[in-house]
Amino acid sequence: MLKKRLVEIVRKYPKKTVIAYNNSRISYQQLYTNIKELSNNLSKIGIVQGDCIALILPNSPEFAIAFYATAKLNAIALPINPLLKEEEINYYIIDSNARAIITSSAGADISRKIISKINNKIELIILDDIYSPTKELNNSIITESSSTFIGDVLYQYSSGSTGRPKRVCRTQNNLYHEVTNFSETTHISSVDHILCVVPLYHAHGLGNCLLAAIHNGATLVILEPVLHQGKAIEVPFVFRRSRVLELIEKEKITILPGVPYIFNTLAEASDETESDISTLKLCFSAGNFLSKEIFDKFLQRFGITVRQLYGSTEAGSIAINLDEDIKNTFDSVGLPLKNIEIKIIDDAGKELPTGSIGELVIKSQALTKGYCNQPQLNQQVFKDGSFFTGDLGKKDEAGRIYITGRKQIFIDTGGHKVDPLEIENILITHHQVKEAVVVGIKGLYAGEIIKAVIVPQNRDICDEKDILSYCKDRLADFKIPKIIEFRSEIPKSPLGKVLRKILIDNLSKPVNS
Repeated sequence: MLKKRLVEIVRKYPKKTVIAYNNSRISYQQLYTNIKELSNNLSKIGIVQGDCIALILPNSPEFAIAFYATAKLNAIALPINPLLKEEEINYYIIDSNARAIITSSAGADISRKIISKINNKIELIILDDIYSPTKELNNSIITESSSTFIGDVLYQYSSGSTGRPKRVCRTQNNLYHEVTNFSETTHISSVDHILCVVPLYHAHGLGNCLLAAIHNGATLVILEPVLHQGKAIEVPFVFRRSRVLELIEKEKITILPGVPYIFNTLAEASDETESDISTLKLCFSAGNFLSKEIFDKFLQRFGITVRQLYGSTEAGSIAINLDEDIKNTFDSVGLPLKNIEIKIIDDAGKELPTGSIGELVIKSQALTKGYCNQPQLNQQVFKDGSFFTGDLGKKDEAGRIYITGRKQIFIDTGGHKVDPLEIENILITHHQVKEAVVVGIKGLYAGEIIKAVIVPQNRDICDEKDILSYCKDRLADFKIPKIIEFRSEIPKSPLGKVLRKILIDNLSKPVNS
């Protein structure tokens, strides 16, 4: 269904700009040309329906081309954060049984290392500046099979209670309904310009930026990465703030998806920063709770309200707050998107009345059927076509949803959502670490700082530098603890439960990383 919709849009808006990136502008017709060319090349090297292709790419036109070229073959795209380290990427490649890796020249070396250590044959495709503004496509050859493919088209990983990411399998039908529900609710159309500053490998960026733009014939403006010696690197968002404000004005951005960290950083732009962002009609935040402090700060600085969106890797966007008078309901994620049902239930599975707090259970055609190779877990969280989210919340009289807590603990650091159990599982493999607990403590700015509390085998041998070096070889930079505290024991309740609040409240100085 994604393929069919792409063809419809290309026919309708062939000359219209679909992607603006740095100084380049790509039309829908040019995009389709490159999608078809890459798809043909993948087919020539033996990629067929059902094969998994890992996309280790930064936000770029190449990501869009690779994703849709994969979908055109009825293969499965696996977007991976290009900032991850070899061991992290290796897990995804093996778990997904990937047949190919599409990456940029910056990701070629690490991809080759991974491929050399895996017995299965894995093709490596390197894309750099694949799009060609000079290529044109005759409308007569824009064709697509009329048959509907119902198999998986997307693998994404969702962290959870095991500390190991779980593979989520979603079909073209799931993604089509996700973007349709989102578009009909928010009234996105071909006149919109969406600014992409969130990662395309993440459900938020893929669904609410790339798919939302192409599904509606809109224009996607992608914030180009910072390059160092030809390689894309991550820098604090504060150093991109002026460029983002410049793009909003220059490209007449109407829709800005973000996370609390991004909106907080933008709101802290000095009054001397002159930017006309009056074209913005919809700003929405996802990924974590938007505090009243950030909501008020952005509203005061720009006169624009930031709306909360609730979503998940398993179902994409689920609810959004579009209230006209949002000052009294800023902390609500609003009503369910069109065609999505949300219930609040108790531990016995009974639906709760208005105002009562319970677990959010959702039903949607955008919802995955379950996690790959996780039959026991699927029986617990996917029942009767519904997804038991593990999130706690309530409804008000108007049906608005309020998220009040989570059964799972995540750390929001620098705009990234990190599972502390993943870091703990790495730390305890160190030969000098007896126990490890990872928590998030409030930073000076929006978000949290990762803190690791360690019980060493021998304090005289185990030190901070050794722990940091061990983490740097195995974890993405944004997951590496900034604070390391050594203890003789981890505080626990009489029943053996780790008392994380004590570890959060006990402040330590950041380590030199």
